[in-house]
Amino acid sequence: MMMMRSVFSLLVLLLSGHVVLGNKYDHDTGSNCKEKAEKEYCTKDPHTYFECPITCAEYKKPQHETWGAHEAKESPFYNYAFKDINGKTIRFDNYDGEIVIVALIPMYPGLAQFHYELLNHVLDVYKYVVDVIVLPMEGQDGIMIEPKAGSRVKILEGVADGSHRLPVYLTRLIQEGKFDPTVLNSFIISPSADHITMHIQPDMRTYRKFIDHNLKEMEEL
Repeated sequence: MMMMRSVFSLLVLLLSGHVVLGNKYDHDTGSNCKEKAEKEYCTKDPHTYFECPITCAEYKKPQHETWGAHEAKESPFYNYAFKDINGKTIRFDNYDGEIVIVALIPMYPGLAQFHYELLNHVLDVYKYVVDVIVLPMEGQDGIMIEPKAGSRVKILEGVADGSHRLPVYLTRLIQEGKFDPTVLNSFIISPSADHITMHIQPDMRTYRKFIDHNLKEMEEL
């Protein structure tokens, strides 16, 4: 039994991607990033988010909030079916035992595609232990995510029906001041589905920190 746990621990370490450092998602590569962020180029200029991902994320004051088991089960991610852009039905019940990231991405120039590519990078780093689901949110007309061939990121259809649990739920969060639809909001669902962490403007460092925390939980399951 101890040998099996040791093998599992080694496997988790290899899959967790700690050796993947120094990539373009971990640091700013552009110049004058703070000035650009203050002038709101992060949501206006398609190139700024790719050049200044850390500064753009921090400018919106990144934070997170943890929900307990009761709140997690009350969220719209459980006991409800969704459709992706290919018409495939997605149920969160099918992801028990896995770490699931649900990213609500506003469609703004640069920001939308950057976060989509960042989440693809997350899947490259954390192979086989993380699933990613994206819901495009309203932003600038004409802006869409360009899917990558062979990507494991699942993109949901936009939810416009006011009777759907998700927009009803998000509307309540907006009214409570807990949700800003103009910035990236990511929800990380634990493998045991007993808690969810909500992250505003997460960067690669944030994803790594909370995924690693959940990997320890997976090891104990």
